[in-house]
Amino acid sequence: MFTRSRKVFFSVAIAAATALTTSHMAPAQAASKNVTLEFWNYWDGGNGQALAGLVKEFNSKNPGITVKPVTFPWGDLLPKLQASIASGTTPALAATDIAWMANLHASGKLQDLGAALGGVKAASSDIYPQLLTYSIYKGKLQSLPASTNNLALFYNKDLFRKAGLNPNKPPKTWDEMRAAALAISKLGGGTQGMEIYTGVGEGLTWQFQPYLWQIGAGFLNKTNTAPTFNTEKGRKALQFLVDIINVDRSATAGQWGAFDKGQAGMRIDGSWMVGGYRENAPFEFGTTTLPIPTGGVPATNMGGEQIMSFKGSADKNAAAIKFIKWFTSADIQARWDAKTNFMPIRASVASHPTMLKHMVDEPGLKAFVDQQKYAQARPAIKTYPAISDAFSKALEPAFYGKVSVAEALAAADAAVRKVLP
Repeated sequence: MFTRSRKVFFSVAIAAATALTTSHMAPAQAASKNVTLEFWNYWDGGNGQALAGLVKEFNSKNPGITVKPVTFPWGDLLPKLQASIASGTTPALAATDIAWMANLHASGKLQDLGAALGGVKAASSDIYPQLLTYSIYKGKLQSLPASTNNLALFYNKDLFRKAGLNPNKPPKTWDEMRAAALAISKLGGGTQGMEIYTGVGEGLTWQFQPYLWQIGAGFLNKTNTAPTFNTEKGRKALQFLVDIINVDRSATAGQWGAFDKGQAGMRIDGSWMVGGYRENAPFEFGTTTLPIPTGGVPATNMGGEQIMSFKGSADKNAAAIKFIKWFTSADIQARWDAKTNFMPIRASVASHPTMLKHMVDEPGLKAFVDQQKYAQARPAIKTYPAISDAFSKALEPAFYGKVSVAEALAAADAAVRKVLP
């Protein structure tokens, strides 16, 4: 569930949050001379190979423009970009974790993509609106989604069968998920009904937020100035998970990794895990959209990257805009997603023939594609990492039965208010 494309099999994702600011650029125009555009990113492995292939195609179709991918380890990219901003040596293009957009927008060095692409509405046509939370600031479009992902429910079909459950009818509601977990846990031998991520950090926050959104509690208010989770609905969401652990005993606090080994029935995780499970899982698995509470609404969390252009010469500005427009188009995004298992950033990508064929070839992705339109953005503010950390630290003791749900959420409310801007 990382927001970055560094998808390591059997790992939990952790991400932080973002905010945006202003910028300006020269009007998009045809490049008048040969230009080379460095494109900084952290896509490695298969993702890096997919990018290299697409860049090669773009370069061959656009004489006079050479896009040159430069790959850094995930942890190095943001410091490198910050150093380049300070020294005035920024690359022409970059694709970065949505967690970093607050810092990058605040630099004042990003081009105004909307101005170059015919306005915000035209430039962002049919992109899922929540993704634009990381792109738009005060009406200006300063980046575009380059990739995205979300969370869904993975389940072990073999354990479903052993527990007398229908492997072709995964749970669709919270009650059904809890019942399935309890049935699987009764198989004995240390089998867990499901895994619930309870470690301090963004992993806990990122996994718990969909429960809050689904039940209508939310996380922060619309202006990101106050928490909204310390309510009856928020307490009901947390109590649901705490009871699975401490009442049903069908999950264990602190446990993560049993599902990978075929020793847990269910786990919520990200779309990047599908290929790894298909190749390596010692069991038959399935995926389904996140179960929702009675009377609730569909919701999941999102991760991903945004692509942007730093201000430079007029020729480089124009060439960079041309590449961004090409890379974020429906045809190219459908091919990109089919090669990487990223999720569609646009509705037109989700229904694209290339993507539809890919879902036939990789059926585990369908649940993620179906619910991408319900993916919510975390608060796009600079202090989100501190907020997430404070929130998770307050909640963790509840999973171990050390404090009540009400006490945990009250403590989280107080801790979050201390770090809100």
